[in-house]
Amino acid sequence: MKRLGLIAGSGELPVLLANEANSKGLNVISITFTEESAKSLKPFSTIVYQYGVGEAGKIIKSLKSEGVKDIAMAGKVEKRLLFQNLKFDLKAIKILSKIKNKNDDTIMLAIISELEKEGMRVLDQISFLKRLFPSKGHLTKHKPDRRENSDIEYGFKIAKEIAGLDIGQTVIVKDRAILAVEAIEGTDEAIKRGCSLCKDGAVVVKVAKPKQDPRFDVPTIGIRTIENIIAGKVSALAIEADKTMVVNIDKVIKMAEENGVSITAV
Repeated sequence: MKRLGLIAGSGELPVLLANEANSKGLNVISITFTEESAKSLKPFSTIVYQYGVGEAGKIIKSLKSEGVKDIAMAGKVEKRLLFQNLKFDLKAIKILSKIKNKNDDTIMLAIISELEKEGMRVLDQISFLKRLFPSKGHLTKHKPDRRENSDIEYGFKIAKEIAGLDIGQTVIVKDRAILAVEAIEGTDEAIKRGCSLCKDGAVVVKVAKPKQDPRFDVPTIGIRTIENIIAGKVSALAIEADKTMVVNIDKVIKMAEENGVSITAV
């Protein structure tokens, strides 16, 4: 049976992808970075390896020893780890020494290039999880009002600009004023920061990069995102249609509707 190597970050996404791969008749070889991820992936994997994020040499060696030719990446790996005395093996040091900056795309493309040199190819996430990408339209019964639509239009434009600079993919806006721009801290922390600057009624806009590489870092929202939106008294969430993944979409919509939050794919 064909094998799929899964390089798994945190969150529910790796489990969803592994389950989908199993349904396609693939044996999954999982590479994880935490005990929690390893435990959650065990039922869906032929074997699970757990390494440190900086142990690139061991990761590649294990994938090759398992005869893996195709790889998928899923889940979040905190980029801030690069600045927290993380230990790197020689392979990781070699990869990082070649990059011109530590932007997401630069790092991920360098990793993919190294995997390709080792005879492996990285597949895009959409090929496994297409059903999680909503098309254009209102996901909730509650729709954004005139002010929220104006903020969505303005926020979408600004979000695409910062995404094009590989800074972040989310903005928090109210009354056509940007309250927060996502950076290295991630979507959830950006939402908290933006909402702390207004009493209620902020709008969250999340987009894809203009040249988004579907093999990694696909914009994603899920339960934790909507929990932070509710806690921050956000009134509307807009995501880029067909390019943003919504994990646990039914529960996300239910939670939004119960708390008066509109969700729109634009």
